Amino acid sequence: MDIMGFAARDELLKRVADSVMLFCADARHVDLEQESFRRFSEYMGLLHALVRELTARRVERTPEWGTTTAALQQLEAEINKVRETLKTYGARSRLSRLLVCRDVLSKLQRSAHEICRAIESLSLGNLDSTLRLKSKAEEIVHGLESVEFKSAAATEAIVTEIANSAAEDGRSRDYTSRLLHQISDAIGATTSASLGREMALLKQEKEEMEARKQHAEALQLAQLIHLLSRTEMIPIPRGEGATPPTSDNFIGSFTCPISGELMQDPVAVVCGHSFERKAILEYFELGQRTCPTCGELLSSQELTRNISLQNSIQEWQKRSLTIKLQNAMSDLASSEPDTLNQALETLLAAMEVPGYIAEISQLNPVTKLVTMLKNNAVNSKSTLKCLCYLANHSAENKEAIAAAGAVRCIVKMFCRGETEPEALQVLLDLSENEKLADLIGNTKDCIPSLVSLAQNSVPAISEKALHVLSRLSSKTHFVIQMARAGHVRPFLTSFQQVNTEGRAQMATALTGMQLLENTARHLESEQFIGTLTKSLYSCVCKPACLGCIKRLTAFPGVVQKLVLDRDIIPALLGLVHSTTSEPQWKQDAVEILISLVGASQPQDYCNNPSLQELHSLHNIHVFLHAASASSPQTKCSCLRLLVLMATKSSDARDLMRCDQSMISRLFSTLSGDHRSGVRLQVLRLIHSIAEEHPGGVPLPPSPEKEGAVNTLINVFTSSPDMEERSAAAGIIGRLPSDDADIDEMLYRSEILKAIHEVICATESSSNHHHVTMNEPTPWQPTMEINCLQENVLASLLRCIEPKRTELQRQALKLDLSTSLIRVLSTASSLAKKQAIIALCHLSHSSDQTMTGSAIDLKDQKDGFFPVSQLQWIFRMKSWCGFSSELSQSLCSVHGSACSRHAFCLVKAGAVGPLVQIVDEAESVACEAALVALETLIREERTACSASMAIAESQGVAAILRVLQHNSSLPTKEKALDLLHSIVKHSEISVKQSLRSKEVLINLLKVEELRKKAALILSQMHDIPQMSSYF
Repeated sequence: MDIMGFAARDELLKRVADSVMLFCADARHVDLEQESFRRFSEYMGLLHALVRELTARRVERTPEWGTTTAALQQLEAEINKVRETLKTYGARSRLSRLLVCRDVLSKLQRSAHEICRAIESLSLGNLDSTLRLKSKAEEIVHGLESVEFKSAAATEAIVTEIANSAAEDGRSRDYTSRLLHQISDAIGATTSASLGREMALLKQEKEEMEARKQHAEALQLAQLIHLLSRTEMIPIPRGEGATPPTSDNFIGSFTCPISGELMQDPVAVVCGHSFERKAILEYFELGQRTCPTCGELLSSQELTRNISLQNSIQEWQKRSLTIKLQNAMSDLASSEPDTLNQALETLLAAMEVPGYIAEISQLNPVTKLVTMLKNNAVNSKSTLKCLCYLANHSAENKEAIAAAGAVRCIVKMFCRGETEPEALQVLLDLSENEKLADLIGNTKDCIPSLVSLAQNSVPAISEKALHVLSRLSSKTHFVIQMARAGHVRPFLTSFQQVNTEGRAQMATALTGMQLLENTARHLESEQFIGTLTKSLYSCVCKPACLGCIKRLTAFPGVVQKLVLDRDIIPALLGLVHSTTSEPQWKQDAVEILISLVGASQPQDYCNNPSLQELHSLHNIHVFLHAASASSPQTKCSCLRLLVLMATKSSDARDLMRCDQSMISRLFSTLSGDHRSGVRLQVLRLIHSIAEEHPGGVPLPPSPEKEGAVNTLINVFTSSPDMEERSAAAGIIGRLPSDDADIDEMLYRSEILKAIHEVICATESSSNHHHVTMNEPTPWQPTMEINCLQENVLASLLRCIEPKRTELQRQALKLDLSTSLIRVLSTASSLAKKQAIIALCHLSHSSDQTMTGSAIDLKDQKDGFFPVSQLQWIFRMKSWCGFSSELSQSLCSVHGSACSRHAFCLVKAGAVGPLVQIVDEAESVACEAALVALETLIREERTACSASMAIAESQGVAAILRVLQHNSSLPTKEKALDLLHSIVKHSEISVKQSLRSKEVLINLLKVEELRKKAALILSQMHDIPQMSSYF
């Protein structure tokens, strides 16, 4: 016999049989899916018969009986579970049963499956040799598995409508009434009275659930009660049903009594009340020892996690959110902005709940959300946040968002000035997909908008914009668009990495861009410059990169980097020298070289050997050859380059000067090529070669020399171009001074007449400028006008040197002296000094004793005489010239008639302008003016009158300003000499005397000026003549 004994075995079999019999009795009263329960009960009846037959048998002790016993125990437990489910279901009101029918049927289905498993575990085949019991058990199992516990379609529809409508107030009363009729038909309550009774039972059931703290179930019933109370079919006591139990009105036990907020981690204290963990811990930290709800003194502060309450809260949240989500999706079709905004907030709140985004994605809200972006009345920030969640969830959502047109909508927002970080986040999420990144980059105005946002002061905006741009920077045409918009760094990076075709494309695009100074600064990268110049050796990249470099030479910073690059000059020289280069390539190469040479500094020639090599004789000949064999435009460019090379490098200038063939070619071009652009550049080049050289202008040998000089004279006297005339005048001023043939050609020409006309025109222009600057004038006073005036005066000095008496007489006949005096008041400092020297030459033109005292002009530079020579000239002749024929007019200073062939500066009013030049202490003409004024006092018989004339012209004040100013030591010495002469021959005012004394005393501290200052002070009787200063 089994170890349990027959008594224990019989007791177990009896319990199983009783449980089966009780189940069959309870199942007869079930009113839900009666056919399923009827079939289930039939098979349970067969199970009861099987158990009774097994009880009647006396089975000996076998190993299989232990397994059968465990199966019987499991069978008993499952049958009792089914009975409990039916008992709970039967105790509910009919309205409540309708809500839980699906859950009950699902439980019964699982229990039927477990009962089948227990029957199969009875091992009846080993207990019964006839296999009758095993056959009956298999019949029961097969029958139970065939029973399908599923509610009718009508019931399913009603339950779904209740779930969708229970928490919604927006449904009409007619709709609610129709739903109530369907419910009453389903539960068999056809009258208002019976429905009222069911409603009362439903309320009682809700209260019991709340007492048992079944909060989620209680909320569900409360929502159903509120739904049914909207109709007039069910009488509702006054005051009831007024407030809908929506998800926003939490059940009281879901909220923490301390914080008043929905509990996330509820814990129970020893008295049984529950609180949020954080809130109760803070409460205990304050020293409290009683329950916040009931006030009971707590025996301990032990906390127990309330898992049941937490599950109820989570279930309630899930149900409430599901209902809200369904309503929100319906409201997205509304045209009312308020409804749409409320639906957006609900949808966004649902997306923020972990795990809910997948369910929302299945509802396909993307199209509606993107459409809402076009509606200005809708909260675009919430819409974009929803799209962010959806895009971040799946690749399918990203594609749907892009297909719905979200990218274009977002770009339009950017163009309207709306800069939401969420909009950038959507683009950032979409750009993870390469295909969608292409869509973003190809959207009109997208890249310029992103570049603008990348400069935003808000980091959240600028960083996201830069991140999106970095995702797009893998495509060449996108980085080109970025560079056009001013975002150059991706362009520079890509330029280093792309192949030659891509580099040519990028260089071509850069050439056509409208670059700003700030943008161009990024292009000063040494890596970029190096890659660009090396690309000149590539056949594919050469044309594009050449044009790009030419475009970039407009920016000084880029040019400085190009000057230091060692590859660019050899590459450009190769293009110029090559016979296969396109004419435009040569033109561009020369233009670039012009920019490089023009921007170069002396130290650059040490740092870049190729720059030094550029100025070699070989390359000078290369450019001369290119000039002769190229178009007029390229010819002018080559000559401009040679002009710059001669200006920048003294070595290059000497090489050109010593190359007789080059000089001959230049003058040949000057006489044979009458195109103004070419002729001007040749003149400038000859002028540059002669610059700062004592030998003056190098000329070709005779007979070409005569033609060269005549050409220069013709250009100066006849050219309508002011710059040509200026350059020709500068060259004439540097013609060799000891060449009689040149003097003869100048005498026979009308050069002095042309000089007079130019001086008058420039002087008139300067006067007009000072008076009416806003009115148009023939020649506006500019640097070009000043240069013209200085060059013309230099040519005048070449013509009227003391030994060239015939030319001097011509000058006097033309009344050049009067024009020169006006120059003293209006011209540049250099022109003023040149005018002073010219007046010196003219002043002694009538003195035949001066023929043997010509001045060696080897030390003359730009019309400057050393002051010692200038002073010597003035000693030889007073500023009032004399001749054998006397005029009847008398000089107020000299007291005698002035020569008709010379002039008197005092009578001509030159003293005032000379004093003004002295007053301009920084002027290079100051020292010459001081010497000129000092010579007026040299003759004893006129010294007093001359001193008075100078003093009356504010000469003393001007001299004192020179002495106080930071002038050169020689200038101050000449100023002291003049002041000494004035003090010696005239009396100065008391005011000037006091100021002179102050200035002279300060000069006693200067070793080099001490003796002269002391001499003047002794004349003024301020210090004794035997002072130690002497």
